[in-house]
Amino acid sequence: MLSLLRTPLYDWHCAQHAQMAEWDGWEMPKQYVSTLDEYETARKHVGVADLSHKGRLVFEGPGAGRFLNSLLSRNIIDLKPGQLHYALLINEHGGILDDLLVGYLLQEHSGAPYYYITVNAANREKVITYFKRFLTPEIMTKPQDEVYFFDETNDQSMIAVQGPNAAELLKPLFQADISTLSYYSGVETSFSFGGRWALVSRTGYAGRDGFEIVLESFFIEQFVVDLFQQGRIFNIAPIGFAAIDIMRQESAIPFYGYELDESITPFEARLTYALHLDDHDFPGNKILRNLKMKTPEKLRIGLEISGEFPACNGDEIFFEQQKIGRITSGTFSPTLQKNIAMGYVPYEFSQLGQILNVNIRNNINNAVVVPMPFINRRK
Repeated sequence: MLSLLRTPLYDWHCAQHAQMAEWDGWEMPKQYVSTLDEYETARKHVGVADLSHKGRLVFEGPGAGRFLNSLLSRNIIDLKPGQLHYALLINEHGGILDDLLVGYLLQEHSGAPYYYITVNAANREKVITYFKRFLTPEIMTKPQDEVYFFDETNDQSMIAVQGPNAAELLKPLFQADISTLSYYSGVETSFSFGGRWALVSRTGYAGRDGFEIVLESFFIEQFVVDLFQQGRIFNIAPIGFAAIDIMRQESAIPFYGYELDESITPFEARLTYALHLDDHDFPGNKILRNLKMKTPEKLRIGLEISGEFPACNGDEIFFEQQKIGRITSGTFSPTLQKNIAMGYVPYEFSQLGQILNVNIRNNINNAVVVPMPFINRRK
């Protein structure tokens, strides 16, 4: 068995008595004291989660935008400085290689532009290999159109600071007024004291309004220690991936390896907003154009499920006594006080109000197809 990777905050997590577990090939904090308490902290106060396991890639040079635009599912040429987009990488069969965030940013002092991409931890090596497949020496050194690529995953670390008190806590820490950042925007800035480099974005990771902060890895632990000292008046607390996953599911955010993989198309996953099929070309575009004209064989759905226990990945979905699909993610929603789940079923069973059944722990539970997200993403 391969040893799990650890983030620069591993020792800090252990000092907080975190229960560590495997998450996308990394040893990450599942919970610290109570998953429910951590969920409530992120919803009502301010919670801090370690995202350093995610891949962080930088593309620079006059040809960077055109290069990425030729590979991503979404047109990014028109991104304005500070804007971020959710986008997909598509394989030759129209399946999803990865879902990612791409931001168009400016260096704080020089104003030089660059693209910052955050990818799923489990897919980082696959994505890098994919980019390098197209990033030939001819492209990288093409006169007046060079592209420079950097993998910053190990040199930089990333945390999420979530909750209604996050902006007030963070505002005095940076030169830029990060409280004015709009949804899906970011800025390269520096600390108010000491002048260290930082990258701050506001995408509401896992469905809660909040900020993502990227720092140099050697400095991240000291920053987190200082942040918790200053955040005591805001009831700050660390949150593990168990609480994050509940929030993610309430917001119906698909998770790679569960709702998404290379056999799932954007149409089946209901991610068509991340597709720009007509204004630029990218691998898989032709396949997706053809699929757009057809009814998907299956669709991702949201379910509210009766019974004592929530559904789990792999639980079977039935219509009457016919097996028609499977659950990809399931949890109990503390906000809704209901068991919720996502899964895939044939198109004809995907309509709102459709009554289905789910086999949970060898018990048949009633389920109904409901709208997604289950709750407003930013509440």
